[in-house]
Amino acid sequence: MQNEENYSFHIKEGGVENYLDALEKLFGGTRTNSSYEVHTGGNRMNVSIVKLLPEFEIILFQQFLQKKIYATRLPDDRSDFYHLTLINEGQITRQNPNEQLQAEAGSSMGLFFHNGLFPLNTVHPARIEIRSVSVKFSKEAVCQIIPEADNLLQSLFPDNKPIWYHTHVSSELERMAEDIFFLEKADFGSRALIMSKGLELFTLLLSSLNKQLQKEDLHGLHIDDYKRIMKIKNYLLSKVEEKISMDEIAVEYGISTSKLKRDFNTVFDSSVSKFHTHAKMDEALRRLRSGKYSVTEVGYDLGYQNVSKFSLMFKKVKGINPKEVIPL
Repeated sequence: MQNEENYSFHIKEGGVENYLDALEKLFGGTRTNSSYEVHTGGNRMNVSIVKLLPEFEIILFQQFLQKKIYATRLPDDRSDFYHLTLINEGQITRQNPNEQLQAEAGSSMGLFFHNGLFPLNTVHPARIEIRSVSVKFSKEAVCQIIPEADNLLQSLFPDNKPIWYHTHVSSELERMAEDIFFLEKADFGSRALIMSKGLELFTLLLSSLNKQLQKEDLHGLHIDDYKRIMKIKNYLLSKVEEKISMDEIAVEYGISTSKLKRDFNTVFDSSVSKFHTHAKMDEALRRLRSGKYSVTEVGYDLGYQNVSKFSLMFKKVKGINPKEVIPL
């Protein structure tokens, strides 16, 4: 479906064929067993698929669209089927439900990993180059070539529950992803090269996740944890004129302070206090732009007893003095 502002479609999680069916219905384009292309109306989309085994697919995705595209991704009820995506260029916003979480190339949130039980929406922005490497695989398939993955997947996804991970990748793995897109253009043997380099990248990504897990630097979220963090986020947004207490928030939402800090950082790549401060500055910007309030009024209303401290924080976050925002 599409309107004047965006494109949208619904899809059930699973193999890449599900996605190509939806995209072809939406955009038309040219499709083969190993590729899909769209070049019309200013839209560009190139998808290359390499199937190593049944239920083990490497997908190279490149896109530039004139409008946003909203994809509602429904769970496939398979706890043994996984989706791993490395954003190599651009950004993709993931939502669940109706909440936004941005996966961006080169950031601490560039890698997204979840099982097929997790309900998920994605938003691909308009007029931005997006490039990603995805691997869709079943536990049985991956264990045929990487037997060590069995224990890792069991540790990451215990109890057959909806869980996702959002984390960083090293610059070395970022460069390896870039190499794969370069190999796609090879005159001879491009698919074999993609298969080889893609499998190497995937293996190193799993190894990286395993190391993070061993160091306790990797924390997945069950869907109940995620919903609780969304409630806490909304609470913080409703308290921009007040001070907050981590201990009080933890008690209010039935969570330990340490888990609150960890889960919040997992979702937003930010501490609770930093998120709250940025929310204050967003509200300050809105009020100042309205022209109805002075800098002093906004600062005091948002809990700053010292206007100079408010001005310093505003400039630190927004990069501009608050006086410069007020319309003439």
